Amino acid sequence: MSVKYCIMNLIWLVTCITGGRSAKCPLNSVCTCWKFEGKLFADCSDRSLSKAPTFSDDVIGINFAKNKFSTIPQNLPTSLLHLEMSRNELLSLNSSSFKRYTLLQNLSVSHNILTEMSLGTLQSNSRLKHLDVSYNNLLTLEVMYNISFDLKESPIQTLILEKLQCTYGVSLDIKQYHVIHLKHTQLLELNLASNRINSLENGVLNALPKSLRILNIADNKLSHGMYILEFPVLHNLEILNVSFQSSFHQNNLTGQFFDQCNDTKIATHCTCTKDILLDMVVKENDNGNDTSFPRNWNHNTNTNLAADSFFPFPSVYNYHNYTIYLPRNLRKLYFHDNLYKMSIPKLAIGLNNKLTHIFVQRNIIYEIIGPVTGISHLQYADLSGNYCKNISKSLPQPFSKLEFLNLSNNALAPIFENDKEGELFGNQRLLSVLDLSFNRIVHLPERVLQNNINLRHLNLSFNSLSEFKVNIGQMTKLKTLELSNNQLVELDSETRKSLDRLPLNSINIHLIGNNLKCSCETSDFLKWMQNSKNVHFVKMKEYTCSFGRNATVSFKDLDTILQKLEKTCSSYTLIMVMVTTLIIITMTTTISRILYRFRWKLRYMYYVAKEKYKEDVDHLEFRRQNSFRFDAFISYADKDRRYIIELVKTLEKDYCLSLCIHNRDFIPGTEIADNITNAIHCSRRTVCFMTKHFLDSYWCMFELNMARMEAIYSRNGQNVLFLVALESGIMKRLPLQLMDLVNSNSYLDFPSDEERTGDTESAIAFTAKLGETLTSD
Repeated sequence: MSVKYCIMNLIWLVTCITGGRSAKCPLNSVCTCWKFEGKLFADCSDRSLSKAPTFSDDVIGINFAKNKFSTIPQNLPTSLLHLEMSRNELLSLNSSSFKRYTLLQNLSVSHNILTEMSLGTLQSNSRLKHLDVSYNNLLTLEVMYNISFDLKESPIQTLILEKLQCTYGVSLDIKQYHVIHLKHTQLLELNLASNRINSLENGVLNALPKSLRILNIADNKLSHGMYILEFPVLHNLEILNVSFQSSFHQNNLTGQFFDQCNDTKIATHCTCTKDILLDMVVKENDNGNDTSFPRNWNHNTNTNLAADSFFPFPSVYNYHNYTIYLPRNLRKLYFHDNLYKMSIPKLAIGLNNKLTHIFVQRNIIYEIIGPVTGISHLQYADLSGNYCKNISKSLPQPFSKLEFLNLSNNALAPIFENDKEGELFGNQRLLSVLDLSFNRIVHLPERVLQNNINLRHLNLSFNSLSEFKVNIGQMTKLKTLELSNNQLVELDSETRKSLDRLPLNSINIHLIGNNLKCSCETSDFLKWMQNSKNVHFVKMKEYTCSFGRNATVSFKDLDTILQKLEKTCSSYTLIMVMVTTLIIITMTTTISRILYRFRWKLRYMYYVAKEKYKEDVDHLEFRRQNSFRFDAFISYADKDRRYIIELVKTLEKDYCLSLCIHNRDFIPGTEIADNITNAIHCSRRTVCFMTKHFLDSYWCMFELNMARMEAIYSRNGQNVLFLVALESGIMKRLPLQLMDLVNSNSYLDFPSDEERTGDTESAIAFTAKLGETLTSD
């Protein structure tokens, strides 16, 4: 809001503070006079006056606010420059109301009950610079024509026409005839807020004076229209306020809701004859002033003054890719608290602009896809409270001059949490203030702010951070770190070191509302909080922490807390270390012994499970219960191969046995361990030919142990393992854990090496015995 909007009130305030009481005020008057810069100002506000006292001629400013005047008093000094008549009971103004006050520069008749301000009311006030007619909601915007017509020759600079329509009436459009007479003035500020304006007729903005610097059309019901493309014609516009569009107004059933609306009011200038209006137009044209009116102009027509000259194409809707142009001197754009629901796609803005501040908070901008280009001078951006859940990482890239960014009160946690390389804010090296509060952030990557070396204020409050490990060592200008109302237990050691290394004398950190703990694990953090010279914890005495079992203590007693922790932690540290070490050693030893004790069982279970996954379970069980592929699996060392092969051939020929030997029956391409396990599973018995070569072979001993596990766990203890001693005394060399095989199972002993081959009686008897054993049930 411009300072000029409140200029009258400021004058009274300044005079009261810096001036002195004057003896020239009316005798026995309730007014108070003050001298300011050699001029007298009278303050008669809130005195219940209905008639004005008499003032001396050197009084140039009078404040009659908050009284009971129903008409403009006519006994005031003719040299009057400033007149404040707000909050009275004025009903109507006409050509005689201000006729004698021709020197008036500042006039306010706001907050009255005006129903009429006729044409010619201000025609005598050719020096008027500041006019406030706001909050007279029975006047309606039709009064704009009368006011603009009267002021067309004046040096008017500020025109405040806020809330001239009732709150709950019918929406309306601003027409060209409302503002056409302002075109050649030097108006700087125009306020049309709170008037339920729905749209602007094409040409309205072009009819406004090019000197305009501030335009306030907030709190209306503006819809999208072609008039938006006319804003660039306001070359000198610096501040544009289009906030609070279609916003809610609280209903007061005993107040404004039942107020009478004057929506059907007919413009007072319509009582003028058509000839008078035509003469006005002809006169302006003859004087060389381009009014942009045809001679047969009538305000009820829908004449477009600017369409032919402004629009470069027939309809913007015929183009998918287009550029929006802003007034070239626009500095600040207020577009907040609107009820427009939107997703911002690719948006190109004309490069010829100087926009530095945008205020778009509290809208419903649920995603910003972008990119948004063309506003390279942007320094301040407030995007808070927009229910936004997605913004493109490329969106902020063009804004390299950005110094203030507020993204609070959104739902952007996934965007921040996934920015592991710091791409989102990578180009904002001048960023000084960053607000990410109220975004439900659980975790922030370490490098998310790695490029923001000029950051002074970082706000991460009201999130769900359980740890803060963001790299801040490069933020040499950091002054405030706001981490309140999160889930932090402490600040980790790296963050503490980074804070201590920062060159600034004092950094303010907010940690109130976190889950701080006072325990042995956080004692270093608590000591750092107490002793750090570079960090100031804001409202530290209001912090609380959990201490012991369900106990909450205040940081007012931090010294006592640290003393108790030091005593407790020193007593139990050594015990905890010793107990932990003992537990680890005991568990390691126990697990190692268990694994070694049952190493063969575990290996057997592994290969059995592996086999079950490869084959159909039902088919496998049926095959095991009813038949085996082999009568026996023959386990032997390769160095005994010659004798074993001949023996196998004899057994298969004479006893019709189906025997499995690894040289012949193992499946190529399958792991050896898998082949062995499958062979043992698919054989009715396993025969191991024991020699010193067998005992020295890893795979032979593997076969012996697997056959042993098979007998114990898959064959219900049946005697399916058969040992054959091919060397004398070989059984005595078995490992102790296998000696039970010698004691519990029968075996054949064939001691003589010379009789192992040939057709000797011993060899024949041995073969017969082995064949009978393998053919028996």
